[in-house]
Amino acid sequence: MRIRTLYRRPACLVPLDLWLWAAALAMLAAGGAAHASGDPVAGFTAALVAVAVTSAVMGRAVDQLGGRLRPAVIGTFQAVIGNVPELIIGIMALQQGLVLVVQAAVIGSTLNLLLLGNGLAFVVGGLRHRTLPIDPHRTQITRVALVMLITILMAPALAVMLRTPAAEHAETLSYVSAAALLAVFAISLPTRLRANGDMSPPEQRSPETETGEAPPWPLWLVLAVLAGSGLLIGIEADWFTDSLEPAVDAVGMSTAFVGLFIVSTVGNLSQIGPAVQLAWRGDADTATAITMEGALQVALLLAPLLTLLAPLVGAGSFTLIFPPMMIVATIAAVILVVFVTIDGKVNAVEGAMLVALYAVLGSLFWWG
Repeated sequence: MRIRTLYRRPACLVPLDLWLWAAALAMLAAGGAAHASGDPVAGFTAALVAVAVTSAVMGRAVDQLGGRLRPAVIGTFQAVIGNVPELIIGIMALQQGLVLVVQAAVIGSTLNLLLLGNGLAFVVGGLRHRTLPIDPHRTQITRVALVMLITILMAPALAVMLRTPAAEHAETLSYVSAAALLAVFAISLPTRLRANGDMSPPEQRSPETETGEAPPWPLWLVLAVLAGSGLLIGIEADWFTDSLEPAVDAVGMSTAFVGLFIVSTVGNLSQIGPAVQLAWRGDADTATAITMEGALQVALLLAPLLTLLAPLVGAGSFTLIFPPMMIVATIAAVILVVFVTIDGKVNAVEGAMLVALYAVLGSLFWWG
């Protein structure tokens, strides 16, 4: 059941949406924990929850554009907005010198979507429908793009790992790869926006709809929520990065684990949740499209933007020279997902194996 959205009433205040209440409460809790000299793990957890809830509010605001823009435009806009929380956390972490956390968050987003997202979707959908069909022709372009873009993203790190002559110019290699990935995004953008271009936007429902759903938010409110959420995430990300190292020391886990499996999971909840729901309904095509498109956006937007923006905001340099184990894990995840989906059907057993691999990787990175 959908949570009721803000109802538009003339000449009176708009009642608050439950998500906004949750974001406000999470913000207050995180702020109190950040300024209290108490348990660092509590402060870290409160900041993490606040970021997750505020990110969900951003997702709700993007959903409200459904009656105003074409589906392809909304999809592209949602992909861009989905990277905002991790981008802000990444910039804040780089300003504190937590380069490994940011590298791990970039790789973790890819692993999280490909292994955990697809794995949970296949398990849930497979248990209900036994076998989930996937249109191999529809996903072929996505699979090819995923392999090619991840290869571009990994190229600088592979050059260093193999000790090629280019290894001495790691920073330059990172900038070249980042620029190339952003160029691919810019070139593909018109194609994305032209998708379904002959379709008119769906009509907005009136307040008297038979479904009983509240009417859409006014446009000014959508823009205000998006701007306000971005500002709140910036504040919460500062609290998160401040409490990260004390919490890591207290628990005994590595900073790499935090980036790979905690930050990435929080940032991807808005994509994993819908993918699992769609698989439960038997729509594996859309479920895999969400997870694999999300992994593509990490390579096309998140990693390049962090690389190019870091020096401009005083966060030092950020290169795409990932540790060898992260490279191996990413390449393995891409290859496995391609092989699992290439035959046009998936099941619960294949999903369970993807989740199992994700769990094993988590144990490998717990200590660093």
